[in-house]
Amino acid sequence: MSVIKVKNLHKIYRRPLKEKGLKGSIKAFFKRKYEEVHALKGISFEAFKGEILGFVGPNGAGKTTCMKILSGVLYPTEGDVNVLGYFPFERKKEFLKKITFVMGLEGFLEDIVWDISTRDGLYFIKELYEVDDKVFKRNFEEMIEILDVRDILDVPVRKLSKGQKMRLELIASLIFNPEILFLDEPTLGLDIVSQKNIRKFIKYYVEKNNATCILTSHYMKDVEELSDRLIVINKGEIIYEGDAHGAIDKFSGKKLIELSLKNEEDKNKIKELNLKFHEGDGIYKILVNKNEVSEITKKIFEKFEISDITIEEPDLEEVLRDVFEGNKEVS
Repeated sequence: MSVIKVKNLHKIYRRPLKEKGLKGSIKAFFKRKYEEVHALKGISFEAFKGEILGFVGPNGAGKTTCMKILSGVLYPTEGDVNVLGYFPFERKKEFLKKITFVMGLEGFLEDIVWDISTRDGLYFIKELYEVDDKVFKRNFEEMIEILDVRDILDVPVRKLSKGQKMRLELIASLIFNPEILFLDEPTLGLDIVSQKNIRKFIKYYVEKNNATCILTSHYMKDVEELSDRLIVINKGEIIYEGDAHGAIDKFSGKKLIELSLKNEEDKNKIKELNLKFHEGDGIYKILVNKNEVSEITKKIFEKFEISDITIEEPDLEEVLRDVFEGNKEVS
């Protein structure tokens, strides 16, 4: 069953323009000029009950703008938006009780109850959302057990680590049993173990409550492990909708070469290949056209001493990075 319907959604911002220097400031004071920024350009999609929908794109693609419109934070310039039968921008009390919006580490607890204990903060949310005592107690006990936060409930929010804070922000966002979850970078800045725990909990909550989740993340592991379906957005337009494997097939006619070098001096010479590469922990990743693999690997072995090399199909992160950096035409 469709619970979110978006049709021909546009969002245009007016951004003030100013010339440099004092003269520009004076001119702008008396006669301000604006330019229009098209954050969303007529996108349409649906999300279904019990589904986790991955929303992927580079910075500035329109992901957060779209989620803010769906949650009623922003008003659309044009288009139709329906969430659970409500028009989000009307901000009705009944609607707000059915949704939650988590933006990285910018959560309810950090903004509202910064200097009191998390336990008191959660009870405050209970009263705010008028949660039934039995429902709250059941959710409270279950969530603090699953996310292993019992021993930090009486610590002020300001003294928590990023991982602890994110786990508690999730509890605060879900303690009232919302039907729709808007999660914008929920694992931002967290270590690998914390990321894994957060992903596990999100999946558990959605399955148990038959909820719907729209998830954005720059960590492709989040998207690949959690999403039932994927929407790729770039420059305010949807360029792909389907599963992760379909995205790889659509955008990649390439192979991923991963190599590590024996000699330190070769690290400066690798630029001579005139290929775009990404380096991390001494491993170089090079995305090349499939028909060029033999030629390029031959050059690599001729020029460098290699300690290890692999050639394989690229993963979703490599493929989308190639798309967003403009190396691949999209249609």
